Amino acid sequence: MLRHIALLVIFCVLVACTSPHNSSVSITQPNKKTADDAFLIELQNNKEELKRLVSMEQDLKVLIAALSEQSDLQSLPTSLRTKPKIEQHKIDKKLHLKNSHTKKTHGFKLSLQPVFSESSAQAQLNKVYTHLPKLETLLTSTISKLTQRSQSRFVPTLMTVKNKDDATRLCAFINNIGVLCTVEENR
Repeated sequence: MLRHIALLVIFCVLVACTSPHNSSVSITQPNKKTADDAFLIELQNNKEELKRLVSMEQDLKVLIAALSEQSDLQSLPTSLRTKPKIEQHKIDKKLHLKNSHTKKTHGFKLSLQPVFSESSAQAQLNKVYTHLPKLETLLTSTISKLTQRSQSRFVPTLMTVKNKDDATRLCAFINNIGVLCTVEENR
């Protein structure tokens, strides 16, 4: 898909670079026939450029078709079919110890948007806590590290909401403040 977009951008740049600079036809003539004649003359002058653009467009269509045949977007490579390795990191040990005796392991968790750094994950949690300050004392927050094919992503998580309706409403509010949130069953 990215290659298609790149080819389209290249095509647009080529079209913009090869278009004549003073191709505007002014229709200030009192007679429509003279305007039509001027347009026909300009069309005759630009015929070679138009033919060249048509041939480039045909070449691009052939390239796109060849690229589409080479890429099989329906099947995943075997290296991407494995489950990611999950590592857990606690954000604040004092907060976790204070809330751990009241939390149960069943219920629902709110997973926020995966990011590439632990500091970005913490920033997402801080943004949520800025808008919902009491949430920090009600729910335990963790940052999970997911590693797959030497790429790590950090997923901030708020745990545990007992009721799915409450979890869904809270997640909708978090989405409204600009942080992507999904509800998952806590296992």
